Amino acid sequence: MTRLPVILLSLLVLAGAASCGSGSACADRIDTLRLAPTLLAGDESFHEPLGILASDSRLFVRNSVKCDTIIDEYATDGKYLRSFLVKGIAPGQMPYLTGWWYESEGNRLVVESDVARRKLLAVENLDSAEPQLRLIMSLRDRIVGAPDDSVVPASLMKLRNGAVLAPNLNKAGLLNAYDSAGRFVRTVVGYPEVLRQSGLPEYALANFFHLTGRVSPDGNHFAAAGALGDILCFGTADGDSVRITVVAGQPQKGIEVEAEDGSYSTFRYTDSLRYFHPGGVVVSDSHVYTIAGGLASEVNDRNKKMAAGEIEPLTEIRVHDYDGHLKKIIYIPVGRCLLAVRPDDSALYALEESNEYGYRLFQFEL
Repeated sequence: MTRLPVILLSLLVLAGAASCGSGSACADRIDTLRLAPTLLAGDESFHEPLGILASDSRLFVRNSVKCDTIIDEYATDGKYLRSFLVKGIAPGQMPYLTGWWYESEGNRLVVESDVARRKLLAVENLDSAEPQLRLIMSLRDRIVGAPDDSVVPASLMKLRNGAVLAPNLNKAGLLNAYDSAGRFVRTVVGYPEVLRQSGLPEYALANFFHLTGRVSPDGNHFAAAGALGDILCFGTADGDSVRITVVAGQPQKGIEVEAEDGSYSTFRYTDSLRYFHPGGVVVSDSHVYTIAGGLASEVNDRNKKMAAGEIEPLTEIRVHDYDGHLKKIIYIPVGRCLLAVRPDDSALYALEESNEYGYRLFQFEL
């Protein structure tokens, strides 16, 4: 008989209190760092990248769907090594990825695709000439005991202790728990009041505020964020238990109901729309890294100006521990970028895109 992990919802706090923002008494206890870059590789090395991951000794870049292979592998000095995971629908292939993370135990990549929704797969034998794709787990076709309209997006997270968490896409709540056999346990994180303050009807919350997440390389933690909702969710495995911490902040005021007739609604974005955590979460064994957002119009305008060289590039990164405490703020002199961090927090990588230089890979020592 499968033993179910105990899910403990430990904390719900305001982001201002948890992060010790600029107006709080504890702001001076947060380290602020400005890091200098080391250029590792230039534009000729990359193929319209969509994501980047770091292990202790390798970097993995997720390619554009235009490429014949999905993943490029590099040494941590930026040297290209090889490409693998052929794009396709035959056994051992995938058409594209929608989620992934690095797992230290077994030295493998855990991958997801919404064409294989409700499934976790692993790219194993990374040290071999031909890494192999293998199914890790699958949720049951009919989720016994779950709300009828439960839909699991491509962010299924399995911890080392066997607990499985999945962001939800219905009005029941943000996060569901499953057992290791794929059976629904219960909804463990509801919608914080800060999300309900957006003014959206209940049925629309999941459309805009659903979470996406990753598991830490050691398998003991997960983190998830909503780009349009100011919410971060952290989880830590402890024996048979999972302790979940939720940090919620400002309500999203930039989504308005434009028309509603009882069976169909349309929505529009206003000038007050905010990107709270653009790019989602980047995880190490001890910390969670997120790029700081802002008003969507300002973020888009700033990214365009940085890409065109009209203003100096700068990205603000906020670093939390898995208890939800803001530990440091990092500034790096790069524009719009994809981030990765080594499992031990020893180095941060930024894959930048600009009009002048194309793609460039930078390393920052932490």
